[in-house]
Amino acid sequence: MSDVLESPRASVDPGMRRLIELDRNIFREKFNRRQFVFRHHLSDEPLFQLPRLIELARSTAATRADDLYYDAGVQDIGQRWGTAPAAFPVDETINRIEHAGAWIVLKRADSDPSYAALLDRCMSDILEVSGRELERKMRRKEVIVFITSPNRLTTYHIDSENNFLLQLSGKKEINLFRPEDREVTTEQEIERFYSIDTNAATYKPELQHRAEVLTMEPGMGVHIPVNAPHWLKNGDNISISVSINYHGYDSERGAIYRTNHYLRRLGLNPTPPFRSPAVDQLKRPVGVALGRLHDRFRFRLRKP
Repeated sequence: MSDVLESPRASVDPGMRRLIELDRNIFREKFNRRQFVFRHHLSDEPLFQLPRLIELARSTAATRADDLYYDAGVQDIGQRWGTAPAAFPVDETINRIEHAGAWIVLKRADSDPSYAALLDRCMSDILEVSGRELERKMRRKEVIVFITSPNRLTTYHIDSENNFLLQLSGKKEINLFRPEDREVTTEQEIERFYSIDTNAATYKPELQHRAEVLTMEPGMGVHIPVNAPHWLKNGDNISISVSINYHGYDSERGAIYRTNHYLRRLGLNPTPPFRSPAVDQLKRPVGVALGRLHDRFRFRLRKP
């Protein structure tokens, strides 16, 4: 592993300033195992100023509606997504962001060529530290933009992607739990997350003391490992942050958890992933097939 991490990405332009500053030793020790903080240089980037984000939001709403999510008035850490719709169109919600109590998510911002170029630069900085081996494992790279009203909560959840969250404007607190803590997140919750319910992770207030609480300020970033539970509380300010993330080609996690979900429904007590390579090898193709069936069925339900 060490020789892979030491290998720089050949395509990085040595004369171009890094946008993301990563420590090689910390990356080697903690990547996708523990959260860690780093610095970035995107806070003054024009692409993330509100007028440009309103333009991006309008384009997303018009051409990629599934890549837009926003709601308003959420006050409960454990509240499910989609239960507090905003009262106004997304561009108007951004114009009213100071008082809207809103949380706006613009997915796949890299569908816009300007954001795609910025994603390439950020990934180059990551790969300069990690080495090209990591690039071969990347299935889908993405930019997600978050615009948040003052004092707004981002509810408790887990994600399936490797995430580098960058704070661009305003301050907020992020509460991060360890991804391997099975009291905080049970095997059944993760199985449901990968199978039928992206809201499956359940906040347990009695375990809040296990969270590491970080104050995110402009210029600061944090790496969030796959399936690391977290929730956020915005400060008394408008917050703009961006996720630079990717899903992995070689990740068996989702497929195995998906298979385990259906085995559990049959009354079995399946072995968690990565305990038995032989068992995982049998489960993986089953989980991949189940995922394809699920995606196909969901697509048919969305068709007019």
